[in-house]
Amino acid sequence: MNALGRQFARPRRPQSRLGVLAAAMVLFATACAGPRAATRPDASGPPRAVATTPTQFFGRAYEELSGRYIAPIDMPALAGSGLSGLSKLDPRVNVRRTDTRLDVLDGAVVTASYDLPRRDDALRWAQLTAAAIDSARGFSQPLREANNERVYRAILDSALAPLDGYTRYDDPERTRDVRATREGFGGIGVTLAFEQGEARIEAVPPDSPAARAGLRAGDRLVGADGRSLIGLPDRDVLARLRGPVGTEVRVDVRRPGVDAKFELRILRTHILPATVTYRRDGDVAYIRVAGFNQRTAENLADAIRRAKSEIGPQMRGAIVDLRGNLGGLLDQAVGVSDLFLAGGTIVTTRGRHRGSLQAMSAQPGDVGEDVPLVVLINGQSASASEIVAAALQDNGRAIVVGTTSFGKGSVQSIVTLPNEGELVITWARFHAPTGYPLADLGVVPAVCTSGADADVDRALQAVRQGRTTRPETMARWRAADHSDMEGLKRLRSICAPENAARDSDIAIAAALLRDRGLFARTLQSVQTAAQAR
Repeated sequence: MNALGRQFARPRRPQSRLGVLAAAMVLFATACAGPRAATRPDASGPPRAVATTPTQFFGRAYEELSGRYIAPIDMPALAGSGLSGLSKLDPRVNVRRTDTRLDVLDGAVVTASYDLPRRDDALRWAQLTAAAIDSARGFSQPLREANNERVYRAILDSALAPLDGYTRYDDPERTRDVRATREGFGGIGVTLAFEQGEARIEAVPPDSPAARAGLRAGDRLVGADGRSLIGLPDRDVLARLRGPVGTEVRVDVRRPGVDAKFELRILRTHILPATVTYRRDGDVAYIRVAGFNQRTAENLADAIRRAKSEIGPQMRGAIVDLRGNLGGLLDQAVGVSDLFLAGGTIVTTRGRHRGSLQAMSAQPGDVGEDVPLVVLINGQSASASEIVAAALQDNGRAIVVGTTSFGKGSVQSIVTLPNEGELVITWARFHAPTGYPLADLGVVPAVCTSGADADVDRALQAVRQGRTTRPETMARWRAADHSDMEGLKRLRSICAPENAARDSDIAIAAALLRDRGLFARTLQSVQTAAQAR
């Protein structure tokens, strides 16, 4: 963790329905979509307003971008692009930059003109930005009516748009939601679906405050603390269920088969969304890792211990399913990899900031080091999940099954801004243990199930015949020219990325683990490919 906050790696996600195990609308990339999207409440209701001036806000933002972004920042271009975003709030507002001056225009009429600061003076550029905003507000009614937060978002969204696509600004409300995903929140711990203006409970984890209070799946929450929840927007419902840890919420419940509604009192506790689920499949442990938050490595270790205890000496191994896992905290990806590795490099990160130059290695003594392992990935396995897949494959520790992964490959540093929003800055790219960058390329599995190869019998027959990812393919992967996007696409097409999470992948993984001879031969081919140059 750096001094400004945790580092994480996670790509933008296309809009989709996300199932979650606590009750909040968490926005990592997009809102949960659809009328039945499960959502979860966070710690404290609406974010409190924090007084900050535009100069303070942009001064911090520009300074951090200038010092931490992975490539040198052109401050005149950044500020100029940002100020062009004022036209989103009022098309009459135009900004024109020359080599020496910046003009603010009402349509085609110049209303103010400013000398440009030195290129590297972030504070002066922030002052110029604030002055330009004030000038535009002098003639623009929409800008006068817009609060500072709307202006901040319009400018930073435009300023950051030309960058790498992962550097972004999260306003205080979005920050609260995203922080809840990675750090937890005060809540009651249920999964909700919103239907026809009502909040229906989909699931109640057995150790949650809601379960202890007597809530059940199928119950409908119709009131909280004496106020109706019926017909409220999803976010407002969630905000009323949230609150500081240790406080009480009184919920009105309508239960199927019970004529009258009734009230339950629930004491909020710290809820951290579950990212690890385990189930026994005969002599194989199936472990799904849906994301990487503060407890993922710890919970995965617990799942492995439970599997060893439950299955006993006949345990053939574990399937770690990373399909659809968009990533999360970098330290948790390292911790998960370390669980299975007695030594070796896990990942290296490289960027412009000296703090981004890191090499992370495994240490012996963890619970998963003796467990035969198959890892599942697909086209939506990204960032932190790619770190894990690459670390275990390149160290010859696991057989990776599935399709080529997303190829995100960058690490973000989180900076808290004066208004309690966050600036998420790409500050490093990560490299697999064998040295290749994962950005735009991803991890290619040893056993490809893309397209026709998804058939279980056909895929296993190919493995028995030694038709796994060949050493020369891995050599090309590691020697790829990352400035040649067409060349990268051709490489990725060897095992085309797909977003499906087929049951056949799990069946192939289980069959590999249960055939010890086949597993050993395939793992040996993985180790040979890892050494290819």
